[in-house]
Amino acid sequence: TARHTPQPIALTSEHAGIAKELDTLVRAHTRDPQNPWAIAHGLVALGADLTLQNDQPAVEWLFETYAERVETQAGWVLRFPESVGDTRVEPHPDLILKALTDAGVDPDRMVKVQGESHVVGDLFRGSLVETHFEKRTGQSSFKTPNDLAWTLMGLASWSEAGTEWTTPSLQTTTIDDLTDHAWLKLSSATSFLAKAKKTKTGFQKRGQGIFAFTCGGAHMIQGVNHAKLKGFGHPSLDGPIKVQMELLTYRYPIELAQIDAALVEHPKYAAALLIQRLKLTGHTLETLARLSASGHADAPTTASLAPYVDAVVETVKRLRESGLLGQANQLKTKDYQRYLDLVGDSAHALRGLRIATGESPVFY
Repeated sequence: TARHTPQPIALTSEHAGIAKELDTLVRAHTRDPQNPWAIAHGLVALGADLTLQNDQPAVEWLFETYAERVETQAGWVLRFPESVGDTRVEPHPDLILKALTDAGVDPDRMVKVQGESHVVGDLFRGSLVETHFEKRTGQSSFKTPNDLAWTLMGLASWSEAGTEWTTPSLQTTTIDDLTDHAWLKLSSATSFLAKAKKTKTGFQKRGQGIFAFTCGGAHMIQGVNHAKLKGFGHPSLDGPIKVQMELLTYRYPIELAQIDAALVEHPKYAAALLIQRLKLTGHTLETLARLSASGHADAPTTASLAPYVDAVVETVKRLRESGLLGQANQLKTKDYQRYLDLVGDSAHALRGLRIATGESPVFY
């Protein structure tokens, strides 16, 4: 993997202060040793050398405390469970693998799992064993297309050209076929947006298509673009980077206007709507900044990221003024899902800002 950064944006002093507020929240709530899901978001936002509140390195702590070593027909594999008791670990397959690769963790980094010595890359090899997609029949290991994003991004990060593997059930999968499968699912999920853009008819969010995906499909878009930027997928299906960037920049102002209109019309739902605004602005900036860092011919310029930075900054100001930004600890006990949304969306917004300002590299 190669390290990439865009030509950095210089933040104004006001913007830098807002970014610091996000940084403070993320550091306070993604370094909790008892919240592996949050730790994964902390790694993405703050980097591979994240240290937890118990002074333990985040990467080693995750493996030693939450990873499993499981025997299969192909021998042992490493994996992270969906949950441990009531503790959320991986609500999506390979969420932690994706976070580790996204943060630039060295696959040769030594870790312990259930008392045995391993390297981080053993998690990648475990995912290969447990992941399959059969091109001819369409059968796969994924419960829904929504689960594709994290696995594709994690596997694409550390795969080489021509990578293929056979699962214990003798299913053969190639990284190119998996990339094309994800691209076709993404294309289908955004076809209504392409039609609305072409006919200038607009759209309403009703959980349809891409809006049924986590975070409005931002992770799916990032995963497919990441795999394509790594050179995976067949040339006959080239073009998703340009297509999806155009659809994202088309839908973004419409979604933002809908959220802002709802904030005016339904002030009693301000908390949920402001977090939704952070989700939209932060994930959009992160997605576009990742592309900008790649240097791809169809990537946005650094200068074109400025309005998206402004929107994140404006959202954080509104969150602060509403009091919500300082209420994370109260939310943790009163409304845990909203707490997770605030923490996770803050992490992705911070990651977008840090990429745009050159503080956070992207690994392709």
